[in-house]
Order: sequence, then C-alpha cells, then structure tokens
Amino acid sequence: MTAVKGDSGPLLRRLDAAADVMAAVILAYLIVLPVGHNVLLVSLLLLLGVWCVWRLLRRPRRVPPLLLAAAGCAGVAMMIGVIGGIGNPGFTHSLISWVAAPVLFSVWATQIDQRILRLFLRSAAWATVVLAALVLAFWAAGALGIDPAWWIRAPFDADISGSWPNVIVGMYGASSLIAVGPLWIVGMFFEGKTLPPRKLMIAAAALATLAAVVSTRRAALALELLVPILIFLAYVALVGRDWFTRRHVRALGATAGVAAIAAIAVLVTPAGQRMSAGVLALVTGQGGTPDEDLRIEQIGRLWTSFLESPVFGHGIGAVIPGYARSEDRPWNFEMQYNLLLFQIGVAGVILLITSAVLVVWAALRVVSRRGDARPAVFTTSAGALAVLAANALNPLLQAPGHFWAVLLFVGAVAAFWPVDGDAEELSSGVITPGDDAALRAD
Repeated sequence: MTAVKGDSGPLLRRLDAAADVMAAVILAYLIVLPVGHNVLLVSLLLLLGVWCVWRLLRRPRRVPPLLLAAAGCAGVAMMIGVIGGIGNPGFTHSLISWVAAPVLFSVWATQIDQRILRLFLRSAAWATVVLAALVLAFWAAGALGIDPAWWIRAPFDADISGSWPNVIVGMYGASSLIAVGPLWIVGMFFEGKTLPPRKLMIAAAALATLAAVVSTRRAALALELLVPILIFLAYVALVGRDWFTRRHVRALGATAGVAAIAAIAVLVTPAGQRMSAGVLALVTGQGGTPDEDLRIEQIGRLWTSFLESPVFGHGIGAVIPGYARSEDRPWNFEMQYNLLLFQIGVAGVILLITSAVLVVWAALRVVSRRGDARPAVFTTSAGALAVLAANALNPLLQAPGHFWAVLLFVGAVAAFWPVDGDAEELSSGVITPGDDAALRAD
C-alpha cells in the first residue's frame, strides 16, 4: 500500500479538511455521549477508523520510537489476555473494550499533528461547555420542580432525583466530567498555539466543575481538586526554581486561596459530602454504602481468583465461578486494575506498566526539549491521569468512548515529535528558563 504524498489538488485538500472536521465532531460526540445509543456509537467509532486509514494513506506520520515500543508492550499484554480468554463467557464482549478500542485510539493518537491537535482541543472545549450546560439545565429543571418531557431526557438518559437544594443529575455524559474537568482546569493556566482560547478554557473549567457538583459523578470532584495539584508539582519539578518569580508566587498564593475556598464550598454540598464519605470508606476498607461494600468485596474475590493463575491470568472475559457483580455480564467488575491482574496476570500487568513508563518517558523528552510542547502535553496529561485514576474504582475504560482522554495525551506527545531540529524554540536539550506557567505558559 503506497501512501499518497503531498497535495494532489484542491479536491483532496478539501477532503482532508472535511475528514479532520468529522474526526473532531466525533470526539465532541464521545464527550457528550460516551455511552448509550450503541448503533450510533459503533458507527461513529468505525468512521473514526476510516479517518485513521485516510490519514495513513494521505499523510502518514512516523511513530516516535518510544511510543512504538510502548504500543508493542501493550500489544503483547493484549495478546496474553486474548489467547488466555478464548472460550471465556465474556470473550467477544471484552474484545471491544480491551482490544478494539485501545488499538483504534492508539492509531488515532499517532496520526495527530499540531494542527489537528488544535482542532481536537477546541472541539473538546466546546463539547465540555455543551455537556455541562445540559447537566446544569436538567439540575435547574429539578430545582424548579419541572419534569422535562421524555423526548428531552431520553437521548441523554437523564435522571433527576431529589428536590431543592439536593437535586442530583445523572446522565450518559456525566462520566466525561471526570476527564474534562481536570483537563480544562489545568489548561486555563497555560497559553499555547494548540490550546483553545483561554476564555473558552476558563468557561469550560468553571461549567464542568459546577456540573460535577450537581451530578452523580463524585469522582470528578475529587479529581478536579487533586489532579491539577499533581500536574503543577510535575511542571515545577521540570522547570525548576526558575519558575518561582515574584509574579508566579503571588499567582500561586491567589490560586491556592481560591482553590481552598472552592474545596470547602464543594465539601458542604450533598455531592461533596457523598464524595468524602465514599473516599473515606474505600480507604479504610469499612464500606459505608452497599455500593462501597460491593467494591471492597470484589478486591478479595478477584485476588483469590488471581492466585489460581498468577503469571498469565485467566484471559479476558473470564468469570469467577459462583460470584458475579452483574448477572447479565458476570465478567464485568468495578475494580478495573484488580480485574486486569485477574485477567492477564503479573506478566501482562508488568507489560502494561512498562508501556505507561515508556509513554511518560517520551512525554518528558518532548517537554524538556521543546518549550512549545508544554502547554498541550501538560494539559492533556491531566485528562489522562484523571481517567486512569478514576478507572481504579469506576469501570470507565470498559466503555470505548472514554479512551480518547488517555490517548489524546499520547497524541499530544506525538504531535510535537521529533524533539530535535524542527522547533522554533528548541534548545540544546536544556530546559529554557522563564516560561510562564500558571499565568502565561510558553
């Protein structure tokens, strides 16, 4: 198969632009409706696959060696799960979550360049605004005692419970708040050519936070508080003491004060109290609600079953005889990393950890040598970190529509590769001092 290189006329250029816009619209859809409407969802994922093929034919990008090695490790881990899972009850269903989706989004990520990354991030920001506005609109309806018509609620599977001031909204897209909240909270402190306008990022961050407060996704609240702090510490560790100018210290103090007030305000809300109670229950191992008790019980069940085949696991789609979280899908559990250990064993988990380390290594190489890469890489890392953290307790990545958040970070790294010889601000491998994080980065 020979790639078509260069421009072959205005028609192909228009087709390129239309394909990229289509991919951005699909990303927006996955943020607003990451689950549900399976026929439409699968069709859009197939279209995303068509976009990947189109990009590979028209303008194939060289995969960075570290990311290629990471994909190889992850691929071997998948094969361990596939070979061991043949014949398991949930084998076919699990192929979608643990093989098809990560492969699709991995190829998608490697074909992202800086122009496409800018398009995708703008699309994601506007999708966040739309999603948060929907959640807040349903909340307002519940607070006013209005029951929206079924044809309004049905497309989003909106569930409004409680009464003022304890109205809680559940809907298909609420799980996306886990990724987009931290993503835009971190993003609004940066300014870069691939990022959306700062005002749009601030609006997306504020609306996503408000939506998380009134939604059923309490994990979004905890991660919106924690992830930006971790990303900030990572950035300061990279930049070093040069970051601590007088202006930055003042900005840090003001930001910390606002964050503390926001945290207190969140924790006095019903959603915030449920979040803190749930976290405490899981940390202490004492449960608290039937849902937390079930999660704690799963840890022991999965561990005991893992010990029966500790090296290569039981394969994807495996079940625990006599125990099921769901009668319809007994191979599904909330405790995803415990489930992975059960399915692919120590060998597979070591390969996945190696894959993650290689991706982080590639990211560090990019941000340490290219100042222009830092805004996009650090911003997208917030969404990836939030989803990977939440996935420990919520089966987010069992839904293919959530993989974008993890692989968009990989796409940002790929977009700014290679790290030598092609960047305007490229230094000789040394971190350039004075890039203005927190107020105006790079």
